[in-house]
Amino acid sequence: MATEKVKTSSLLNKLSFLKENSDSVSLPGKSLTPIYITEKLTQHIIEKSTSKQRSGILAEKQSRIDQYIDEDGINEYLDKIYQRVDIYQDDVGMGNQSFMSPIAQLAPQFYRYFITDTIKEVSPWQIKLLVSPRNKEDVLFQGYLYISLDGKYAVEQAKLSVSPQINLNWVKDMKISLEYNRDDSGRYYLKRSTLGMDLGIFKEGLGVYGEKTLMLTNFITGLAGLDQPLKLHRSENDLRRSKAELLDKLRPEKLSLSDAMSYRNIDSLKKSESFQRVMGIASFFLSGYIGKGILEVGPFNSFYSFNPVEGSRFRFGGRTTDTFSKRIFFDSHLAYGTRDRKWKYSLGTTLSLSPRSIYQFPVSSVTLRHSYETQIPGQDLTFLEEDSFLLSFKRGINDKWLYNRKWLLEFLHETKSHFSFKFGYKNQVLNPAGGLRFVRGRFSEQTGIHDLGVSEFFTEIRWAPHEQFYQGKRFRRLIRNEYPVFTLRGSVGIKGLLNGDYNYQTLTLNIFKRLYLSQFGYSDVIMEAGGVFGKVPFPLLAIHRANQSFAYQLPSYNLMNFMEFMSDRYASVNIEHSFNGFFLNKIPLIKRLQLREIVAVKVLQGGLSIGNDPKKNADLYPFPVDKQGQEVSFSLGQTPYVEGSVGLSNIFKIFRVDLVRRFTYLDHPRVAKWGIRAKLKIDF
Repeated sequence: MATEKVKTSSLLNKLSFLKENSDSVSLPGKSLTPIYITEKLTQHIIEKSTSKQRSGILAEKQSRIDQYIDEDGINEYLDKIYQRVDIYQDDVGMGNQSFMSPIAQLAPQFYRYFITDTIKEVSPWQIKLLVSPRNKEDVLFQGYLYISLDGKYAVEQAKLSVSPQINLNWVKDMKISLEYNRDDSGRYYLKRSTLGMDLGIFKEGLGVYGEKTLMLTNFITGLAGLDQPLKLHRSENDLRRSKAELLDKLRPEKLSLSDAMSYRNIDSLKKSESFQRVMGIASFFLSGYIGKGILEVGPFNSFYSFNPVEGSRFRFGGRTTDTFSKRIFFDSHLAYGTRDRKWKYSLGTTLSLSPRSIYQFPVSSVTLRHSYETQIPGQDLTFLEEDSFLLSFKRGINDKWLYNRKWLLEFLHETKSHFSFKFGYKNQVLNPAGGLRFVRGRFSEQTGIHDLGVSEFFTEIRWAPHEQFYQGKRFRRLIRNEYPVFTLRGSVGIKGLLNGDYNYQTLTLNIFKRLYLSQFGYSDVIMEAGGVFGKVPFPLLAIHRANQSFAYQLPSYNLMNFMEFMSDRYASVNIEHSFNGFFLNKIPLIKRLQLREIVAVKVLQGGLSIGNDPKKNADLYPFPVDKQGQEVSFSLGQTPYVEGSVGLSNIFKIFRVDLVRRFTYLDHPRVAKWGIRAKLKIDF
């Protein structure tokens, strides 16, 4: 989207065809240059008594730039922002914001209503009702409802927008148009909805305008609807062309001139060298890899890092692309530490067991990997690369590491219903590094242990109903929604198999759920419970996920030290609530900053059985100590570990800062009662 001011910009001069194929009618005062469009025609059959739903894609067509991005991933991201608008639902979601409907049960507490007109040109007559937020800073709609005067008082139309004063990022303007129709039984259903957003990514000049239109046609109710056959149409890539041709025949209404130009513009953009450079840079920042052809180099943020064991760490890595092969992929890296003077490496290959790439959902693959790397004990499940440069900055003492020589064989299978499972085998040889020691016995009778052998079969079952993610060509970014994610992990260690030193079993259940609370924001809840069964030394216990970096992490304990707590049974709950500016939006002057409040609490309860307590078993490794011989690792007692935080997000629209408070186990050595953590957080 462009104003008259930028029609002579250097960017548009390089892409002159965009000016030639622009539309100045659809949005008054703006010149629209359509570059992206997707169309999808689906059939839905819903049985209300059993809540069963069946759906099939009849036809689809979209403009595609397959060299750099996956439009299926863009569709998921846009669906998160441009969600279905239906004011007969109590809340309407857009991104991570939740707008209360003006006809919700609690709406009179937040909205004001004014009758402005009676429309007699329609049958039945309608009342034109003005709705307006009681507080202009609340995330609410404003506009008009058209209500029937036939005794049912149903909303037949709605024309809504939002106040420019609400705490909503990147949106200059929003227009919503809704039309409802009545079926044969007298019930109303959403016939057509249009949601348009002027995304203010730039202050003036160039901008982005997006519009989503939903049309419901051939609506059938009752037994006649259930008797309709489901016209399934496969959605594999080789049928994409036939589905596009079918859409031209089944499209319920003719494309506008602006929409039709989107297909022409995207074909021209693909041939533009300027556009290819821009997309290449965007792909680099999203994935961390750069390169063309059969090989990509990266990730760029891990080329240099540092830590107390390796000193300065230099790493160089890369991976093949689907230009090399669409079914088999290789990746590797080589790293060197200037302090320990050791080379580390990783070499892996993944074979897709389906005709699709391993980066195209749903994935079915087999992976074989061998590596020799460093690792902080208990940190192998974090979602961040430990050799990232920014994570090199850590508080406190961080000298207890492992060298991990590992072989991994893994099978992964995902289904379209977002149920997935993996199982495999890993063999590890763990060597203590830095200030960490493996010893057996007590005091003067202690003997050093050079390494610990692990021979383990593992499995993971994951169910994420209605999961959304942005699927790039070679990466995946989760898009959180209101549906839960269940993950069950288990493993069995076998002594004597390929140098395994211990028999044991582990089991962990993790549940994630986002709860939307209308005007009061949303909560992220993580519940986890696990156990280790068998007599094992401390490296094989559940070493609770600490965070000694200055970046805030929701799954970790941000004021816990590495290896501070170990358990063979535990349960935890992490709750983080974002108020989305509900309170700060009402404070004069402060509200201009559009800050958002966040509170969090994390509780961990665990324990150590007698069989795994090294103080009562001389044949187990004693817990680590510091240079002065003082204990730095403990088991949890009757008192749970508790920490909480309050924070501000949306600082300059991209930053979040939290003040963290630790409430228990303050007598442990080198712990902080207070801390400040920060992170990048871009939200809608």
